Amino acid sequence: MNDESWADLVDRFVDGDVTPGHMFGCAGLRAGRRFFAIRWHEQLVVKLPPARLAQLVDGGDGRPFEPMEGRRMNGWIVLGGPADRADVVEEARAYVAALA
Repeated sequence: MNDESWADLVDRFVDGDVTPGHMFGCAGLRAGRRFFAIRWHEQLVVKLPPARLAQLVDGGDGRPFEPMEGRRMNGWIVLGGPADRADVVEEARAYVAALA
């Protein structure tokens, strides 16, 4: 994910309770106090419910997020493949907002 793609997502989602912030020293988006998307080493990482995460991984649209090798973060996926990123980010925002 390049700078322009990330900036487009930020412009699209920052509004009301969605604010930018930093997680792990990376730019991120949060709903309230909970992060739902971050830009990790030029990659888009989002938080999703387990079933949706498994669906994306099984479909080749991402892989589980391991910020340190061998240490997966539950519920987080590094997006890749053909999935529409904005749609998946919206799913992540809605999921995290519902957790509050």
